Amino acid sequence: MMKRYVRIEFLLAFAICLVTAGIIGYKMVVLEYTMTTIQPEDGYFVRLAMEVNGNGRNCHVDVTLPVQTERQRIKQEKQVSSGFRYSISRGRIGRWYAPGLDGDRAITYTCFAQTEARKYPLPEGEPIPTEFPAKYEKYLKSTRKIQSDAEEIQAKAFELMGEGVDVKTALQNVYNYVYRDVEYKKVRGPTRALTALRLGEASCNGKVRLMVALLRAREVPARMAKGVILESNRKRTTHAWAEALVGDTWVPFCPTNGYFAEIPEKYLELVKGDQAAFTHSKNIGFDWKWVIQHQLNHREKAVLSNANNSLNILNDWVSLKDYQISLELIMIILLVPIGATVVSFTRNIIGLVPFGTFMPALIAVSFRDTGFMMGSIFFLVVILVGALVNAGLLRLRLLHIPRLVIILTVVVMSIMAVSILCIRLGITAGAAVSLFPMAILSLTCERFTQSILEDSWTEAFRRMIVTYIVSCACYAIISLEFLQTFIVAFPELLLANIAINLIIGSWTGMRLLEYHRFRGLLGRPLET
Repeated sequence: MMKRYVRIEFLLAFAICLVTAGIIGYKMVVLEYTMTTIQPEDGYFVRLAMEVNGNGRNCHVDVTLPVQTERQRIKQEKQVSSGFRYSISRGRIGRWYAPGLDGDRAITYTCFAQTEARKYPLPEGEPIPTEFPAKYEKYLKSTRKIQSDAEEIQAKAFELMGEGVDVKTALQNVYNYVYRDVEYKKVRGPTRALTALRLGEASCNGKVRLMVALLRAREVPARMAKGVILESNRKRTTHAWAEALVGDTWVPFCPTNGYFAEIPEKYLELVKGDQAAFTHSKNIGFDWKWVIQHQLNHREKAVLSNANNSLNILNDWVSLKDYQISLELIMIILLVPIGATVVSFTRNIIGLVPFGTFMPALIAVSFRDTGFMMGSIFFLVVILVGALVNAGLLRLRLLHIPRLVIILTVVVMSIMAVSILCIRLGITAGAAVSLFPMAILSLTCERFTQSILEDSWTEAFRRMIVTYIVSCACYAIISLEFLQTFIVAFPELLLANIAINLIIGSWTGMRLLEYHRFRGLLGRPLET
């Protein structure tokens, strides 16, 4: 009887897999589904949100837009604005002009950016050139903010780059000085090169201006570059780095973040030079912020390109976009059952028993918001704080529910404190804490403290470690880019997820860890 039952389960699972494969095949062959998801484009969705308040006069807003270079590609540029005339100049300056603008208006610019890291080898033993083509002369001149002709800067430049020094040594000396000896400090407003030299501290703009000024003082053409650091968050800052002419190549240097003759992948370039990234009419109110999100471009493209197909169960998402329902949220919902299958496998086949039935799957999803490292830190904070608070409250002999509420409150406050501390230290991943991961991690704390009461401290910590291990396994699976894009294009794959659990559910043998646990008994003859 048991053998027949198991056989039926396997046949049902096989039938479901056939149905799933049939639907996918029909979509691809008959409905001609776009299969761009096989090789998704990795990049960043960049959104610039601006708010303008006019007072009835003509106004304009100019923005330096991301540029197309050998190392960065800009796709799918869009702008949305009401009451503005929009144009882009050859210099990649986006201009929004509104005659007689009155009241509040919103301007949004979006694009999909793909960037690459580049390293630049420097020649050994080459002297600093004494002549340059006329087109580079402007990169040797002193300016109001880059005072390369100031006596103090001239003296420092000759100290760092004496007579007979080669180009590579000169660049290394200047870079080391600005990077190590000029302390980074956030300041409002522009910091001039001479000010940075005198104070020994400056923002990224001030450090770069000083490096450029020192190089120009020794007749090395140099300039500033400005852009945005591509990190998944919201920001109201831009970043600056230096470029020096070596031969006929502009070589980048970042004396703020420690990049010598290289530029990292996360740097999105906006402008060459010391001009402002934003300029606007003086008679208006103006505010702006960048919203950056790492994503796979083809996820949305797969849904949109197949939106009109009758079997596309996500075709209504196109209309939901107008209500701020993101594809990322839908993808998370679709991935939760996949993570739950990982938990099902580890519990029933391997024998690992974490907190809760599907708690590790939810923790893994919360890691997607916070990032794996920051999520792990939050997880550790939750457990430690929960354990310490619970140990203290047990002496007060409080009722169960009020005690858990107190623990939950302290845990939430601790998570927020860690997040704020990370932001102040410049760890932007700490700003990703949101309501969903906070709720999940707080529930984990509740299960941990309950396990202490019902079992023991040792058992609670053992299950905590198991929960973290299983959560990491879930995160590793649901973070697979191929799986993410494929399930967005073919949500019917969840049927196959049912088939997998039919097979797991029919398992009647020992769990893998039980073979290790009872290894001393296995193989012994039964006593009669």
